[in-house]
Amino acid sequence: MKLKNAIAGGVAALAMVAAGAAVAEYPSKPIKIMVGFSAGGGTDTTARGFASYMHEAPSMNGLPAYIVNLPGASGQKAASAVLDEERDGHTLYMINIGTFIAGELAKGEERPYHIPEDFVNLGCASQLVTSLQVHTSNPAQTAEEFIANAKASGEEITWGTSGAATMHATIGHVFFDAHGIKHKKVPFKGGSNARAALVSQSVDAVFGGVNTIPGFEADIRPLASAGAERDPTAPDLPTFGETGTDGLGFTGLMCLFAANGVPDEVKEDIGAAIEHIAGVKGYQRYMGKNSMGAFYTSGDDATAAQNVMYDVMGPVVANIIANQ
Repeated sequence: MKLKNAIAGGVAALAMVAAGAAVAEYPSKPIKIMVGFSAGGGTDTTARGFASYMHEAPSMNGLPAYIVNLPGASGQKAASAVLDEERDGHTLYMINIGTFIAGELAKGEERPYHIPEDFVNLGCASQLVTSLQVHTSNPAQTAEEFIANAKASGEEITWGTSGAATMHATIGHVFFDAHGIKHKKVPFKGGSNARAALVSQSVDAVFGGVNTIPGFEADIRPLASAGAERDPTAPDLPTFGETGTDGLGFTGLMCLFAANGVPDEVKEDIGAAIEHIAGVKGYQRYMGKNSMGAFYTSGDDATAAQNVMYDVMGPVVANIIANQ
């Protein structure tokens, strides 16, 4: 009897150890990816394409990811929600670093978080490229013509963007201020809503992602894009630099973030998943169809780019706040 009890006790102990190992294994449930904008914009598009391949990454144990849209405050509402979740890697946040930083800087001392302290950049699988867009009924065929017409009219230009404090909004401010054009920003909750306003001609122009144009070419004409070089997905579209507008040579890496405090082994698993998904042909085709590139940037390299973005955008956002 004692031998039977000992064996039974040993089996039970082994079962408990096995159960503990299963609980500790990551991931142990589907991954929730928070998106701070409405469906249809660049962030949401990237997140949905990315999530659809999450289960294929060897480090994800065959478990899927799903998207939760929580628009508000230029993405800050969703970011804050991530900080309220368990810091075990099962709730992540996707956004481009330009918008993430611009939103924080715009809050000044009232910022809800400081990205370098509260979040960890796990890596990136795409980028968001800002463009100046007008309705096809607009007589301007180029950015130079748009500038000349706006200045000649002397009228205030109303322009839409995906949020009050996004990368798109920051670039829009720089553009109009650099050319001395009177303007009024109209923020929307997401790029798709800004696009709808342009299609309906409720605004004169939009500063939004190049990715929001496909399928709407009959209504939307892009005039220029941000970045040091032309966007590979829109090689015929000149950069702002080519039109004579300096200070707009940056784009936003689209990255996956976790709340700081997530275990190192989880960071490694997610980083490996990002690298894997960026190389999947299906993901690359999906992103190409949505006028966005697919490529991998490690968490370390993305964090370095993030630090540079603070230096670039800090003075710009401070000037915007001072002149509001």
